[in-house]
Amino acid sequence: MSRYFLDTGPLVGVTFLHDLWRDEAERLFETDNSLSTSRAVIYEYCNSTSENSLDSAEVSWETDEGRFGDKFSKIRAAQTNLGIKLRSCADEELDLETLVDEFIAVTRIEENVFPPRLIREIIRPNIRSFLRDEIGDQQVTSKVAREAMDALCDTIITDALETRAQLQSRLTWGPTSEWTEEERNRRLWFVDGYVDKVILCDANHQRNRNFIGKIVTSDKSHMYGNRDRIRAVLGLPVVYIKDEFADPDLPAGD
Repeated sequence: MSRYFLDTGPLVGVTFLHDLWRDEAERLFETDNSLSTSRAVIYEYCNSTSENSLDSAEVSWETDEGRFGDKFSKIRAAQTNLGIKLRSCADEELDLETLVDEFIAVTRIEENVFPPRLIREIIRPNIRSFLRDEIGDQQVTSKVAREAMDALCDTIITDALETRAQLQSRLTWGPTSEWTEEERNRRLWFVDGYVDKVILCDANHQRNRNFIGKIVTSDKSHMYGNRDRIRAVLGLPVVYIKDEFADPDLPAGD
């Protein structure tokens, strides 16, 4: 059994059906591996706002802010907007691919996922599969489209709330590093972002206490891109969720 510290990306991935890292995150959480995280990750996951900071926030699993809140609120808004838009569509304008297009557009996924081919290769198939199963043999009329899209949004919302609650028991909220900001900046000057530095130091602290062996991240630039430097400075192995938990039946990719 492996012992992993999880960065924020895997938590978001397992929470939302339409997330880029959904499949890999599900495979990670379905294992019997020991999974740990820290206050900084939970802050970024569901507590961060433009008005608070990691140092000042009261961090808890129940807060609807951070990356959780951003994706959650977009789905709620999308459900209303999709209903209005699909009500005005003629039946002959609609098919399965049109519904997938509308969901991608209204939830503004294209603003946050790069390169765009990842939407085509990873996110669209998950959305398409759900809608296909929901619609079944029915003709895609305006009414059927609205009902299917409502079911998709309702499922994402319900699953997100249930998964966030389950994370509390599946993950160990581990101890936090006592390094000062000055020490973090001195050692990890090459890592962008205050919270990223804190997360890496927390993971390193837990590794030094033999709680975890590696950190798993979906951040290919700041963390995984600096994995050699991070290991040289901290001794902490950084693994990319796509490499560690990819579907073995699919070809490797970015």
